[in-house]
Amino acid sequence: MWLREVSRDELLSALRGGEVDLTLLLGPMDESALDRLALWQEAGMIALPERHPLADADFVRWRDLVDETFIVTSRGSGPEARVTVQGLLPLGATARFAAHDVSREGMFNLVGAGFGVAVLAESASGASYPGVVFRPVGVEMGPSIVEAAAYWDPKRDNPALRRFLAQLRATHGSRAG
Repeated sequence: MWLREVSRDELLSALRGGEVDLTLLLGPMDESALDRLALWQEAGMIALPERHPLADADFVRWRDLVDETFIVTSRGSGPEARVTVQGLLPLGATARFAAHDVSREGMFNLVGAGFGVAVLAESASGASYPGVVFRPVGVEMGPSIVEAAAYWDPKRDNPALRRFLAQLRATHGSRAG
């Protein structure tokens, strides 16, 4: 077994081309040729510099972030983060992005240095970064929800993949779509 962290498009291309057997993606995806198993859901979060005016808030609304610069990575999930953020900001608001060729840790260090804010799923907020606070982000009804799901090509007949999917289904239920 080996793992690869690349952009969503690269993962899907590798999956369709038979280079990988399964991909794990955050966020919605409509791909009728692939089977899907929902694995978990978690709250969306915003990483803020600790001296940011919203840093003491218990909850941050998307509308409060319209004037912010969103730091994204130029690789991995960065391109998807751009689309997600733009879709969650109020209608008519245009997000400002600063893309950097850094890891997630590098991105959070840029937040701590005051270069902007960053979005993430709650599971990525467990680490501590100097000068950074994490807050749930959403709309008045509550935090935005991020779903993680496994995707695979049902036409591929791979015994190891079948066993792995059986284990995933046993652990997470048989919610394949």
